[in-house]
Amino acid sequence: MTEKRKSPLITILTDFGEEDWFVAAMKGVIASLAPESPTIDITHRVPPGDIRRGALVLRCAYRSFPPGTVHLAVVDPGVGTDRGVLAARAGDYLFVAPDNGLLSWVLREEIEPAVFRANRKDLFLPRPSTTFHDRDIFAPLAARLAAGFPLSETGPPLDDPVIFPPPLLRARGENRWEAEIIGRDRFGNCLTSLGRETAGGGGADVLLISIGGRTLRFPLADCFGSVPAGRPLAVWGSCGFLELAVNGGDAGRELDLEAGEKFTARWAEL
Repeated sequence: MTEKRKSPLITILTDFGEEDWFVAAMKGVIASLAPESPTIDITHRVPPGDIRRGALVLRCAYRSFPPGTVHLAVVDPGVGTDRGVLAARAGDYLFVAPDNGLLSWVLREEIEPAVFRANRKDLFLPRPSTTFHDRDIFAPLAARLAAGFPLSETGPPLDDPVIFPPPLLRARGENRWEAEIIGRDRFGNCLTSLGRETAGGGGADVLLISIGGRTLRFPLADCFGSVPAGRPLAVWGSCGFLELAVNGGDAGRELDLEAGEKFTARWAEL
């Protein structure tokens, strides 16, 4: 007996929030076209139109899912314009997203991704709305891929999808870097562009950063509770980036740190 093909998961990431019917409508389309594929929400609380934040969230989440998962990501302030629709394979996963930079982290970090401009109108719902491509274009495309439609038949190959430049990370001597804050989570922890492999510190104990005319000191800790409550710390976070945090507090608010800010960093001994 031939073993039945196991339908892959479909994850959904949007900036829709949870107050309206938008996500439910997308899931309804998926359930109609790929009823065997379960859906899992990554988040629907990306700030409205914040493509860079959506790209970072997707980067931190997508590898946690089983190989073959279809990741449907839509943060799309250009809905209704001529921006493209992407269908891609990167690593062990398939992706459906607008061609606006939302897949930047994924396409930069995975080796030899295959990207297609999905323009087959027969794969979409009839007469798609100009304001709800998520339901009428992206959701049916993701569902059809999950149901086994060949990625390479969604449209022509695309060699130049929109990819944002990588965040600032430039060596300025031994254990010195120019870097930037790439995001803040809901706890106020600030993710930096410093990665363990590229800027690990070589056993140093303290990170000194100069930002906005100030110098801030962050002891490198194993976890948030390694320092007293209310004290700042640096910790290697679950996404592989160095995070600036305050134990039990909001580092972004308390230390006046914002995503996109540039800083210089220096590892030092206690």
